[in-house]
Amino acid sequence: MAIWIEDIETRITTLNEKLLPVEVKRLQLNYLKTVALRLEKESLTCDKCEFLKNDLSEALSIIEKAEEIKEIQRRAYNTRIKGIISHFGKVHGLKSKTYYSTQYSHLGLMGGVLSGIWFMDHIIIMICIVLTGPLLGKMIGSYRDLKNDKDLI
Repeated sequence: MAIWIEDIETRITTLNEKLLPVEVKRLQLNYLKTVALRLEKESLTCDKCEFLKNDLSEALSIIEKAEEIKEIQRRAYNTRIKGIISHFGKVHGLKSKTYYSTQYSHLGLMGGVLSGIWFMDHIIIMICIVLTGPLLGKMIGSYRDLKNDKDLI
């Protein structure tokens, strides 16, 4: 394991202990470990990923230096992290860990609404169909997220 990834994991662990649980969840620090591991793996073949390792380190520095995390620091942090994740999606074809469940949930909602229109006269049936669409889409998407874990970050 590289020295860089060990340093990042140590810094994330320190931030997990230092910050309130609400802030840790808002900054998605545990997910950041996964992003860092993927960045380390992809940097062997991608020069941009090697450059983005600096962005991740700088994003952590922004949070580490702040006594109290304000909106400006959070926005700067999120911008850098979103840039890394965007690069993964565009160049490496990777998707977020809930990509399929989110997409299929939206498709299920659209399908439920369109199917529900046919039953406008029967309001109970229409409501059941409209509510069942997103649930069914979420279930199918979650299954696909589990099945395709190699292209997810």
